[in-house]
Amino acid sequence: MTLMHEGGCRCGAARYRVDISNATTLICHCRDCQQHLGAPFSVFSVVAAAQFTWLSPPAGRIAFGNKAERLFCAQCGTYLKWEGVDSTDEAEFNTMSLDDPNGLPVDVEIFVRSRLPWVKPLPGIPQHAAGRGDQAS
Repeated sequence: MTLMHEGGCRCGAARYRVDISNATTLICHCRDCQQHLGAPFSVFSVVAAAQFTWLSPPAGRIAFGNKAERLFCAQCGTYLKWEGVDSTDEAEFNTMSLDDPNGLPVDVEIFVRSRLPWVKPLPGIPQHAAGRGDQAS
């Protein structure tokens, strides 16, 4: 069963459609996300690449080291998607850019070693010290 949702940037220039039926949603506390977004953490969802389709693609791309690119709307600056060089089978998109992000509960928190002290863990959600494969102590 598919659960199609749409999302996009603040000004409406960049739009996408995504099937969230098998999505994994993460809160990331890494310093890269904190600095890039100017926020204490990012919220993103991961689906199979085939489940994500651009309706009107963003014009903005910025290199994220040599491992990835962040895609954003060139008109309003909204961050929309992360494309990893080694993860072409997945689509990682900014959950909060969905028209209605309420359908995606958080599954895991990552890079909790960088979590700011005033941000509390979500009860019952797995906590990973670094990436998805590391458990927090």
